Amino acid sequence: MPHINPTWQLAVGTAAGLLLVALLLQFAGWAKSAAAAREITLVASLYAGWQLIGTVTQRNVDGATANAQRVWDVEQALHLPSELALQQAILPHPWLVQLCNGYYVYGHFNPVIGLLAWIWLRHRAAYPRVRLLLGLLTASAFVVHFVPVAPPRLMPQLGFRDVALEYGQSVYGSFGAGIPGQLLAMPSLHVGWAVLLAYVVVTTTRSRWRWLALLHPVAMTLDVAVTANHWWADGVVCAVLLALCVAAERAGSALWLRRRPVPLAALEPVQA
Repeated sequence: MPHINPTWQLAVGTAAGLLLVALLLQFAGWAKSAAAAREITLVASLYAGWQLIGTVTQRNVDGATANAQRVWDVEQALHLPSELALQQAILPHPWLVQLCNGYYVYGHFNPVIGLLAWIWLRHRAAYPRVRLLLGLLTASAFVVHFVPVAPPRLMPQLGFRDVALEYGQSVYGSFGAGIPGQLLAMPSLHVGWAVLLAYVVVTTTRSRWRWLALLHPVAMTLDVAVTANHWWADGVVCAVLLALCVAAERAGSALWLRRRPVPLAALEPVQA
């Protein structure tokens, strides 16, 4: 499976081009199209930031391996289920391995893009909150990413295998030749964005089917483990970051409402 390898420079250029398109659309009077272009610019900018951080951490291989070993040791001390045992359980089933590899690739960006489009089209009032949460979660993950942690698949000494590379489904390629950021396992935005999607769906719509959205983070958590792309701890850390982002967003909204000026009409006494 061929993979796209955009550099951070290309991502920045794409974001700049989209911003220019947004300005031109705004100037032409196409406000809705301009707003949509600005939102796509935000996504491209976040991707550029992830790529740029990857070019820095990619150089600290020894530190990333040592940190990964510490994560593994802590998980073993806590008697958490073994990611290695889960991976070994699916190895005899090639179709299942390929399915998991595909879910890792297509279950990351695509659901988030779909979520943003759905909120934009069907629940516009909630869109600023969703966009803020996405930005806060991604930015906080970027901060943690400056501490490199190798994923399990780059720890063959522990018995893990890079099944995506073996089956020709890797978006990274061999280490050092693919997308920068292979040492950004901690925290897992695959899991974090999946949890965010479920949270937004459950809290935005009142449909009785909304609880099905919880299947996505559960499936993604298992998927990143069996494909050896992330440790359990990577998903836990990102979920904690999301909880902090939600708390910050709620506190900020409450503070804004308290400080928001009261319209003069609301202060005038009611005439009998």
